[in-house]
Amino acid sequence: MNCLKNTRSLLSQIILRNNAPPAARCYHGHAAPQRLMQDLGSIRGSADIKAACRRLSTSPRSFVLRWYHDPRKVAAATAITLSATVMAACSRYDREIVPCTYRSHLVVYSHQEERDLSDSFFAEHKAELVEKNMIVDPHDPRIARVRLVAERIVHAAHRGLGLYDTNDAPMLRVTQKRRRWGKARPNTSHLNGIKWEVTIAKDLNPNAGLTPSGQILVTTGFLDRYKTDAELAVVLAHEVGHIIARQCADIYDIHWLLHNIFSRRREIEADYIGILLLGAAGFHPQWALVVLEKAAKVETTSFNYLNPKKRLQLLSEAKTMNEALELYREVIAMDKVTDRYFRELLTHDDGNMVVGDGIGGDDGGEDLETPLSSVESMINLTPETKIVVMAALCFAKGYVLVAR
Repeated sequence: MNCLKNTRSLLSQIILRNNAPPAARCYHGHAAPQRLMQDLGSIRGSADIKAACRRLSTSPRSFVLRWYHDPRKVAAATAITLSATVMAACSRYDREIVPCTYRSHLVVYSHQEERDLSDSFFAEHKAELVEKNMIVDPHDPRIARVRLVAERIVHAAHRGLGLYDTNDAPMLRVTQKRRRWGKARPNTSHLNGIKWEVTIAKDLNPNAGLTPSGQILVTTGFLDRYKTDAELAVVLAHEVGHIIARQCADIYDIHWLLHNIFSRRREIEADYIGILLLGAAGFHPQWALVVLEKAAKVETTSFNYLNPKKRLQLLSEAKTMNEALELYREVIAMDKVTDRYFRELLTHDDGNMVVGDGIGGDDGGEDLETPLSSVESMINLTPETKIVVMAALCFAKGYVLVAR
């Protein structure tokens, strides 16, 4: 009964209002719904809104223009709100500078959290491989081969990024012109203390990957396709490039949609750091182009990854290739100096040791000589002891020792 009474009361009010003269009607600042729909039916922009409002304001049924009736003001308010939300969310995370590319990014995990998370994922994946009997025996010689190449890449990363000596960072030196953030030093502390471990899976699909905790997983199909150490070094250097840039902890990696949107930029960045590592490890940068040409013949491009031909074009740019070649020539010259050290130590019996820079001599140039007074005390040592001591000295200096 109460419901019926309320309904009759409401209907009577509507009838009385419609029968009243226009001047007596009151809409509390709003136009009648029918008139409003007629005037707004042809609206196409903010100018049309203002024109419609002027027409309504001249009629007895007035229309008040609010800020939310203007699309530009609505868009501005939305942008301000989103910006404030993003800034509030980003304030929770740390900003870091990526080595070599000097890209500023936000990381959502600490170093330990990143390693623990990658360890848990790798442990699950490895357990599945063990269950299917797809793990190669740890004493397989192929594991030793991968480990030696990986150690060479890692050593080049540590020396090139100044982990051995902050005053000696060749990779940061040759990329100095790309710096965009003043004197802010790139973050490299996450590379300390990583224990690298190699696992080979029995799988014909060529694949290789690294985790931030140091787990290296390659397949037998990968080793069958890339038979030389240089080709193996190209892929490992690319994967280490992902680790150096801390892309697994990047804020863009926390959601699959953002991950897909920025995946191409991730690959370009890893390619660039990888070719620098390749040169710093003593492998010619042209090997990166050889591997990409081989990949372009057999690989298909997914919607979120760059075509190998496009990656090949980017790495072939003169600026990138010159930076990698500068690192390569420096390492090759250092290898020559190291060889000269060994020859001098093993052949000289007097106390006036000299070492050449490995540049002059055979090509007609003047061979510079430097006294080795710091190692004169090793003259009376046995050849085996001299090798051990000199190897230790070279490692302390960050030299790359290559067996000839």
